[in-house]
Parts: sequence; C-alpha cells; structure tokens
Amino acid sequence: MKTFKQAHEVLKNAQKFHLDMAGVYQQLLDGAQDNRTRLLLKHLHEHELRMANNLKNYGAVAQQKAMQTWLQYTNEETAGDLVKNLYLSDKPSIEEINQLGQEVDRYFSDLYHSVYGSIESAEVKEVFENLKQIQDKERITLSMATNSLWDM
Repeated sequence: MKTFKQAHEVLKNAQKFHLDMAGVYQQLLDGAQDNRTRLLLKHLHEHELRMANNLKNYGAVAQQKAMQTWLQYTNEETAGDLVKNLYLSDKPSIEEINQLGQEVDRYFSDLYHSVYGSIESAEVKEVFENLKQIQDKERITLSMATNSLWDM
C-alpha cells in the first residue's frame, strides 16, 4: 500500500524504528549467554542507538520548509513486524542475530532508496542520499564486526 508522508515524518518514523530495534537487541542481550552472541548484540544495540541519534541530528534540517515535502512510498514495516517475520528462536543463535541485523540494514537501504527516487527537491534528495551513505557505511562496519566474531 502506498502512503503519503512528509519528509520529516519519514525521518521520525525511521528514528523510532531504530530505537525500537535497539530495544529488541537489548532484550535479546539480556537473555543471551554465548559470549560471541552477546558481543554482536551489544554492537547492534549501539549501532541502532547511533543511527537513531543521527536521525535526531537531522531534526534541524527537518524544520526547513523543504522537509515539508510530501512523499509517496511503500515502506510501512515496523521493527516488531520485521522481527516477527524472521521467526527468531527463543535463544537466537549468532547466525539468527546476524540475519536480523542484515534485514534491518536491507530495510533502511530500501527505504532511503525508495524515498530518494520519489523526491524532486534537490535539498531533500541530499538529506536522504546522506542517510543512505551513512547506512551503507554502518552496514560495512557491521559486516566487519561480524566477521571478527567468526574468527574468535
């Protein structure tokens, strides 16, 4: 279903998604016993908080008139939906946690790509291009962290 939202609302929803995922990772961390899984969950939790903070910092940009631009996009998934659709076990393995992290990254990459493609304002396009670049850099960092855990 296609939805119409203003650009600043998309940023707010993305920030909430990151905060919700940080909560999911914290809950999983509280129940995890394997050290490698705990390290990955801690990294993912911090990653989600960092990404939420990045979006919060874009709040000043969201005050600009350009961020009142109406956008049409289809990404309406919540953090809860994403987790529920992955069917995590009661004590998720490091592989399941890694898959979850990759799905979150995919979600945001798709979101920013879809929003970017529907924008005509160069100023708003730049905001979402920057967010996509930040997300891509974080995905690489996550991949490197995960690879380090496999070597332990």
